[in-house]
Amino acid sequence: MSNNQTRLTGYELIASGGGQRLEKWDGVTVLRPESEAIWEWASSMISSNWDGLYSGDRATGGRWRWRTALPDPWIVRYGTISFLIKPGTSKHLGLFPEQAANWEWIKDTIQPIQRNRPVKILNLFGYTGGSTMAAAEAGASVTHVDAVRSTVSWCSENARISGLGNAPIRYIVEDALNFLERELRRGSRYEGVIMAPPAFGRGRGGKIWKLSEHLPYLLDAAQEILSEDPIFILLSTYSDDLNGIAESMIQKRLSRLGGNSMVIELGLTGTSDLRWLPCGKTHRWIA
Repeated sequence: MSNNQTRLTGYELIASGGGQRLEKWDGVTVLRPESEAIWEWASSMISSNWDGLYSGDRATGGRWRWRTALPDPWIVRYGTISFLIKPGTSKHLGLFPEQAANWEWIKDTIQPIQRNRPVKILNLFGYTGGSTMAAAEAGASVTHVDAVRSTVSWCSENARISGLGNAPIRYIVEDALNFLERELRRGSRYEGVIMAPPAFGRGRGGKIWKLSEHLPYLLDAAQEILSEDPIFILLSTYSDDLNGIAESMIQKRLSRLGGNSMVIELGLTGTSDLRWLPCGKTHRWIA
């Protein structure tokens, strides 16, 4: 299990329970839905202590209520990487803190290699760019792909305030599979591929994405786009996205490449209840 919450400045998971999680974001205490928190609260008083509340029990369909003014800018940091926090129409705030474990791994994996040769990284479903910035900070050239224009712009903002405004990051607004297919036709190749696909979504033009249907092809295409001297594939999935059969399929496909692969359980530990909150898995293949 991997938990890098202590490396984040401005973020804290306080406790979880009753289908919710209580967190502190840059001094603002937030209560929002969490499907993995199926246990009871350690204290009935914990869940009433919030500055911001997302109503409803799902990621979408609710609304935010605020008891306090929000910081401007509202920022959480991981080392020298900065993230602008923004409430929107969903429960998400622009950062998945459990991914910090992957950012550290990305940097540690790229840094010794890029000293000797150029490294190109492809980040699909790149969201607000934590992995993109970690790879760029390590010296790689990064292609950041997401189907949502506002999210790609958000990543660019994060890079700017992190001192990476002039880093070799290419920002692409496009469906991930469409971009992969186009890059393969062009003969483009990358030393590393990062993917954090959603379970379900709609891309540009209303194209429907279903992880259960598209994941095998996504993995095959990601392997095909690797260069002749690859470094890694990093695939993150969330706890309720896949069943055991799908997990076995991932491992089988990654093992075709040789090298080494492993599965890491991601999660966070509450500072008040000391309870481990599972936040999905990450599959790491390294040459």
